[in-house]
Amino acid sequence: MLDRIQLKKEAKEIVRNAKVSAYVVTLLYLAIVYALDTTRIYVNGEAVTYLENYFPTVEIPAFLLRALSIPPMVALFVAVVTSLLGTVLYGGWTLYHLGVRRGEHMDYTSLFDGFSFVGKLILLDIVIYIYVSLWSLLFVIPGVVAAYRYRFAVYNLCENPEMGIMDAIHMSKMQTYGYKMDLFVLDLSFFGWSLLGSLTLGILNIWITPYIFQTDLGYFQQIKTAKGIGWFPPQDDINDGEFHARDPFDPQL
Repeated sequence: MLDRIQLKKEAKEIVRNAKVSAYVVTLLYLAIVYALDTTRIYVNGEAVTYLENYFPTVEIPAFLLRALSIPPMVALFVAVVTSLLGTVLYGGWTLYHLGVRRGEHMDYTSLFDGFSFVGKLILLDIVIYIYVSLWSLLFVIPGVVAAYRYRFAVYNLCENPEMGIMDAIHMSKMQTYGYKMDLFVLDLSFFGWSLLGSLTLGILNIWITPYIFQTDLGYFQQIKTAKGIGWFPPQDDINDGEFHARDPFDPQL
């Protein structure tokens, strides 16, 4: 069992001591994500559908109705592009927080560093989506378990963009083996904060999102250390960091 309380305290300190404000970076990140989601919702006409279903007596604004005249192929293209941009942005968000945890100076522009290996980030997201979707066909629980199984794949790829996406996925499977319940309990412990974030129309998320994300990274680092698998920072007598792919808890690996 990981020390959740200690890891949360550590995450708070890391966020507060970031050389470039984690809160400002979070505001920028959430603003871009909101803009991408709003664009997709508008072009797909989802806002009109929502109003018609839940507020049938409300007059729909003309600018929302104009979205219904957008060709379906154009709407699909915009939806795909905004989704892919969100995936790459999440990669940059991860890189920022990994750098902050190492005590590095991470500029606001680090949010866009995911474009340096954009193809791998997108392909990894697609493969994970397919895997989780296939497991979800066996009912909800297998899909949830699969989501936890591949949870660290993006972290592995961001720590070493040179590795293959299947290697990142396989490494995540080994890392999360035996720790899925710990991660589930961690997510449950943040339910109250997430609810408060929703009640404040997302404003509170500017402060709680980096805290939650750093705590998750803390779990990632602790599990890597416990299992001896993943990327480890360079030692005094070693110039480069290195990956360890052998899982001491599985003699077959």
